[in-house]
Amino acid sequence: MFGLPGFLCTIDQKGEANNVILEDSNPQNSGASINIYGPKGLRRFLRLALALSRANLSYTYAVHELILEEKHCPPNWQDWACLEADITRDPPLFCERSGRDIFANSDGFWYNITNNEENCEMVHAMSIKHTIPSVGWLIIKPDQSPSLCVETAIKLGVPKGRLMGELKRGNTIVIDGKTVRPEDVLKPRLRGHRIAIMGDTYDSSELLRLMQVLHTANQITSITLDTLVHEATLDDSLYEDALSKGHSVPSVVMKLACQLNVRQLVLTHFSHRYDRIDSSDENTIKNKIGEQAIYSNKSKSDKKNKPSLQIILDQAKSTDFSGDIILADDQLLVKIPPVTQ
Repeated sequence: MFGLPGFLCTIDQKGEANNVILEDSNPQNSGASINIYGPKGLRRFLRLALALSRANLSYTYAVHELILEEKHCPPNWQDWACLEADITRDPPLFCERSGRDIFANSDGFWYNITNNEENCEMVHAMSIKHTIPSVGWLIIKPDQSPSLCVETAIKLGVPKGRLMGELKRGNTIVIDGKTVRPEDVLKPRLRGHRIAIMGDTYDSSELLRLMQVLHTANQITSITLDTLVHEATLDDSLYEDALSKGHSVPSVVMKLACQLNVRQLVLTHFSHRYDRIDSSDENTIKNKIGEQAIYSNKSKSDKKNKPSLQIILDQAKSTDFSGDIILADDQLLVKIPPVTQ
C-alpha cells in the first residue's frame, strides 16, 4: 500500500507512461489508463498521497473499492479513520477518474471485480482473517483454445497450410471425398491458469470455500491452483506469536495448499528475524524448481547469529505437500507452471 504512490510516479519517471496514456485525454472521460482495486479507503489514501506530494501524473487512473461489511472485519472492529474522501476538501485529482464501489455477493465474495465478459479472465476477491480487514485475490484465466495434432491430421491426409488452419478454427473440411472434422484432429482443450494471491492473514480458508463454490457452480472443473502466493511470517515454533499478530506459519499454509491441490507455492512476508538462505542453498532451490526462479544479486547481510529462512523451507517440505515450494525475494521472477491436463 505505501509503495503504490511511488510506483505510479515511477511509471512516469521510467518513461513507461506512453504505454498507458489514453488516446482521449478529455478530463471528463470516465475511462482510465490504470485501474486499481482494493478495500475501502484506498481511493482516499492514494488521492491524498499524490496531492500532498504534488505528483503530476501524465496518465489517468481510477480506484475501484471493495465495500467491506461487518462479516469481512475482525470481531469488535472499529474504523479509526474516515475512509471516505471529502470532495469539498480533497477533490479528485485532474488525473483521477471515477472508480466503482464494488459490493460483495450474499455469500461474502466479490465476483468478477474487473467486470470482464464471459470467457475472459476473471478476478474474484475474498476476505481473509487478519488483525485488520484483509483481502485475497483469485485470478482465473479462460480456457485455452484446443491445439491441432499435426501428426494426426497428416495421417488423415490433411496437407500443411490453409486446411489445417480451417480445422483449428473448428471448421470441417473434405479432402479427396473424405470428411475430416475438428474433433478428429484437435487435442483436448486445456483450462486456463488459476493463480491466488493472499494478503496478510492467519487464516485464508475463505479461498478454499470460494473454490468450492465455483466448482459446485461448474465455473471450474476441479479444485486446483497452479500458483498460490501466501505469507509464512514465522516458523512453526512461534505459532502462538504469529497468531496473535495475525500471521501464518508453514504448517498452516501447507495444509491449505494440500486442500487446494496447489502445484506451485510461493511463500512470502518473512519476519526480519530470519536471514536469507546462503547463495549455495539458493542455487539448490533453483535447480529443484527447474531454474524458474531468478534471484537478484544482493550483498550478504550481517547475519548476527539469526536463523535463516531454511527453517521455514524445511518445515514446509516436511509436510505431505507434493508441489514446488519457492521462497519469495525482492525482484524474484516466478514462472507459472504450464497446464498439461
